[in-house]
Amino acid sequence: MNIEENDIECMTNDREDDVDGLNEGELNAPINQKVTLEKADRSLSEFHRWHRNGRIVVDPEWQRNYVWDKARASKLIESFLLDIPVPVVYLAKTVDGKYEVIDGLQRLTSVFHYLENQYPLQRLDILKNIEGKKFQELPESDQRKLEDAVLRSFELSSGAGDIHFIVFERLNTGGIKLNDMEIRNCLYRGTLNNLIKDLSTTPEFKKSLNQKGIEKRMQDRALILRFLAFYERTHHKCQYGLKKFLNEFLDTYKNASPSKIEEYQKIFEKCMKASFTVFGNSAFRLKSEVTKPNSKSSGEWASRPNAAIFQVISTSFANYDLGQITRAADAIYEEYLDLINTDEQWVDRVRRATGESTRLHSTFNTWQKRLEGVLAEHTPNDSQRTFSRQLKKELFDANPTCNLCGQKISLIDDAVLDHDVRYWIGGKTVPDNAQLTHRLCNLKKG
Repeated sequence: MNIEENDIECMTNDREDDVDGLNEGELNAPINQKVTLEKADRSLSEFHRWHRNGRIVVDPEWQRNYVWDKARASKLIESFLLDIPVPVVYLAKTVDGKYEVIDGLQRLTSVFHYLENQYPLQRLDILKNIEGKKFQELPESDQRKLEDAVLRSFELSSGAGDIHFIVFERLNTGGIKLNDMEIRNCLYRGTLNNLIKDLSTTPEFKKSLNQKGIEKRMQDRALILRFLAFYERTHHKCQYGLKKFLNEFLDTYKNASPSKIEEYQKIFEKCMKASFTVFGNSAFRLKSEVTKPNSKSSGEWASRPNAAIFQVISTSFANYDLGQITRAADAIYEEYLDLINTDEQWVDRVRRATGESTRLHSTFNTWQKRLEGVLAEHTPNDSQRTFSRQLKKELFDANPTCNLCGQKISLIDDAVLDHDVRYWIGGKTVPDNAQLTHRLCNLKKG
């Protein structure tokens, strides 16, 4: 296992490609899609021209950021000048004739930056005579040699689907392998992928995870994808492994309609608020004595969130009123503590082979049943949130005084009706629970 895979596993205590998580049906699933992979030898000047014209997409947004230092980039340039073989790059052709970089972002970006005179050569091993020179400062013969140097590419035909994910994954042979989410960001670009990026900045999501650097390899977006897939399709549809389940969801909804995007945004934000309300900044974790029985930090929450727990807990709040969850927050918290301290089977199923369908379904069903039992004792808020304009007019005509600051309200449009007993703690939207306030006073009240 390489370093990146280990980082992801530690972060989530879960791997999509866990062999134990694959059913025999997935391994034997027929592949009916044809893949076309073309080989091409192109000069660096041609790649650079494509880059300037926007035909080749070297976009750190859907890959990891450019991370090479100047010394490493310089040695690549030296390799081209010395005719030392350079690893091939892999590209995916889009339907509009552009090429997206699958593997080779670091190499291509290093070449483009040098041809654009963005850095001088540093720490060369052999060509000491050109050390410290930018491209425009090279002898003309070296400039021409670099521009004419050939870089081989393998180009994947346009299209999408699970088979392209598999090809993409197997072609991913660079020095720093792309993880599953980074690959998906290359293949399934669209409105849904854009939403996942936007949702990763949700305050309650970030505070609940409480994990520094989780965004560097898109591990935060991988969790959001899990949430949306299990919310939309439920765990009952995850029969042939988690990786296939997530790929099929992202492929199906990659260009989701505005109404569906709005639905996903609202439900995600609600569930993250619920998660943070109940668990604070220790959400989606096991206790240290559960993960490490001999740990000196017994009683503390584990330092990293668990992806299997995240997908279960976060989606479980989707069908409940946020006010109801808020009032039951302490009871939900205690129920979760009881679960992880008394149900060894559940703990085992969120720690290993988590993609296996029987184990996955058990983790969802067990927690959902417990949550349902807790919330049965806490009634939801009434569905109406806003008082009528007629009621506001009646109260204004009767006494135009702000119930918060005690001053007169001059204009009815400067007034709002506020819940005397706040909505989030069960206050009803009825006349007896309405009070007239200045709009600004109500905003300050929060």
